[in-house]
Amino acid sequence: MALYRNADGIDFEPRELARVAQPRRVWMADPAEFDVAYDINPHMRADDGTLKRVDRALAREQWRALRNEFERLGLEVRTIAPLPGHPDLVFCANQALPLPAETTHDGRARFVLSNMRWPERRGEVPHVAQALATAGMEPVALETRERLEGMGDGLWHPGRALLWAGVGPRSSAEAWSEVARHVTAPVALLELVAPAFYHLDTALALLAEDTCLWLPDALSARSRALVERLVPRRIEADPREAHALLACNACSPDGRNVLMQRGCERTGAALRAAGFTVRELETGEFLKSGGSVFCMKLLA
Repeated sequence: MALYRNADGIDFEPRELARVAQPRRVWMADPAEFDVAYDINPHMRADDGTLKRVDRALAREQWRALRNEFERLGLEVRTIAPLPGHPDLVFCANQALPLPAETTHDGRARFVLSNMRWPERRGEVPHVAQALATAGMEPVALETRERLEGMGDGLWHPGRALLWAGVGPRSSAEAWSEVARHVTAPVALLELVAPAFYHLDTALALLAEDTCLWLPDALSARSRALVERLVPRRIEADPREAHALLACNACSPDGRNVLMQRGCERTGAALRAAGFTVRELETGEFLKSGGSVFCMKLLA
């Protein structure tokens, strides 16, 4: 399907696109190996330059609370086993991009294998792929060697066959060009321009068919115009909360409830004013590694 980079090139409205069912299954990766063991994003070092230290027992409590919240909202949660020597496996949005059945050419659900930028994380991909294959999803391996980091940079528009694709430190436009050949959905490319927002899911949360939460300054001017063209209701995150608490790394599995890091007071107030129910969770141990609610799950 076509790639779109500019607002003036848009020749469709989201409401005209095929409907896509909201996923009712979520994958989470066991955090037994979670740690800050290396430096691959701007969040991992303390002010003194040392790697941040993780309390693994507390991390497990926070992970379990998020799992429980997904289950309370009616989602089936499946757990991916830990993988020795892979502390970032817990951020299981990154290793694959699910392709809903409504978006593939033959109507069969698949998933695209990621080409991770950092060698430290590449072993996570076959491990997650094996879990998804057990659920009957078929893998798609890209021919290109260009970078692609799954749902970290690939966000499906709620309820519609439209893929938002982040271009920046972790995923390339060339990789998204190949992904576009596997789907019937248009692909909207968004350029990330701020180092702290290294994945699209740290700068943009698609909450409902007509609503997003975002930090505009994390995107290029033409990418901001693209979001403004296609999403009529845009809620701006408080910049401090977006930086310090990854406010935009939120998740709405049903278009009504928003799961996000505790303490995002201004952003939470804006969401409540827009009619959402905000469910605050503590993900502080995972923030040390540059991830929060959205990073810690794969909806498929």
